[in-house]
Amino acid sequence: MVANRNPAPQAGKYARYELERRWLLERLPDGADAGSLIVDKYIDGTSLRLRRIEGDPPQYKFTQKETPAPPDYAKTTITNIYLTPDEYELLGVLPGRELRKRRHHVGRYAIDVFGGELEGLILAETEFPSEDEMREHSIPDFALRDVSDDVRYTGGWLAENGVPS
Repeated sequence: MVANRNPAPQAGKYARYELERRWLLERLPDGADAGSLIVDKYIDGTSLRLRRIEGDPPQYKFTQKETPAPPDYAKTTITNIYLTPDEYELLGVLPGRELRKRRHHVGRYAIDVFGGELEGLILAETEFPSEDEMREHSIPDFALRDVSDDVRYTGGWLAENGVPS
């Protein structure tokens, strides 16, 4: 029998566990790729997010992301549904707050450079296969500080409140 390496309670039939850490950056690190534009809409009063990723072809997702054990925001459950462009447009009329970012990659890290009201905010994140690996991972040399357990650096909070002070 294989041991369950997931740290959170049972997520449900379709959810998967996501273990990730986030770091605040001062600038985009050297060696980053050109990136892709991501537009996220956080649906008011829910844990739901509508996402468009620009590319060839573009991708459309409808996501539920929850934190089973706050204030540990590094461990979440996530459920994704991939959408057609028409489905994305249909759901796009739901009320919510939008944020825009360009996602770059440097090695194992995704680097989000935010635009609009969040201009100047740069966050790095990476996922892990186990909680032990996540907790043991040291801060990248290009990061200012770890913000993994700070709710103010989660997408939903940023969309609602803007850049943390």
